[in-house]
Amino acid sequence: MTNSRMHAAIALCSVLILSAFVAFLPPVPPVSAQSHAQRICREQGITPRSEVYKYCLLHVGRAVERGEPMLAREVARFTVDAHEACRLNGLEPQTPDFRACIDRETQSLGIWLR
Repeated sequence: MTNSRMHAAIALCSVLILSAFVAFLPPVPPVSAQSHAQRICREQGITPRSEVYKYCLLHVGRAVERGEPMLAREVARFTVDAHEACRLNGLEPQTPDFRACIDRETQSLGIWLR
């Protein structure tokens, strides 16, 4: 057996062993819409302690589920803008008026979330 044939045989065996190893690896689970929403909200500075975190997760998650990642990012950005506008209007977080303000501000920015 020549050197080139031996190298070819070694390469073939290596590929077969690697292929067998990869074939039996467990599949990587897909990332959920919830995980995407959490990441997008965090990228916009909305933390779990924020007054609008649940609002952001709900609406960004819906956009992600519909396969609209650009809309999801816009919703998160507009949620931040709405939060700031409502706080500047003197509304207290965790009140019905604050939540109504968030809805109103988000819709006024051109986002219709259904």
